[in-house]
Amino acid sequence: MNSQMHPDEAARALAEIQLRQRQVIDLATLPRWYWWTVGALMVVLAAGVDTGNRGMLAVALGVFLLGLLGSTGWIVGGAYRRAPLRNDLLDQRGVLAILGFVAVIVAVTLGIAFTLRATGVSHPATIACLVGGVMMGAGGPPLMRLLRRIMLSNRAGSPR
Repeated sequence: MNSQMHPDEAARALAEIQLRQRQVIDLATLPRWYWWTVGALMVVLAAGVDTGNRGMLAVALGVFLLGLLGSTGWIVGGAYRRAPLRNDLLDQRGVLAILGFVAVIVAVTLGIAFTLRATGVSHPATIACLVGGVMMGAGGPPLMRLLRRIMLSNRAGSPR
């Protein structure tokens, strides 16, 4: 029995490993519906704020929290049941991309809300969060593509 692997066998084995790595990384990619769900929940919460009614705000807050926790739990729970990710797949580039994405959405949303409120426009939080929600829904998938590229570049056996 020969313990040496032929080059073509090694190439096939490496290709199989890389395929499996890509599949695990793809499990971590948040689907498009998630980003639009978060955006819509932002609008629901803002609408509750804009009513000025404590009861409506409480309902909106409940919908926001349950919706966010439920959709995030669905995604995270499903991914972890199938294959947990290694902690080193997302490096500082990924963290900065996520933080930058959130910071831009928060800054734009708050800027619009305060501007609308200062100019006397009704429902400033709702309008601002509608813009922020669209940014979330439209920007989430490109962010996921970037994070996927980062994770693929950090996987075992990939050139650095």
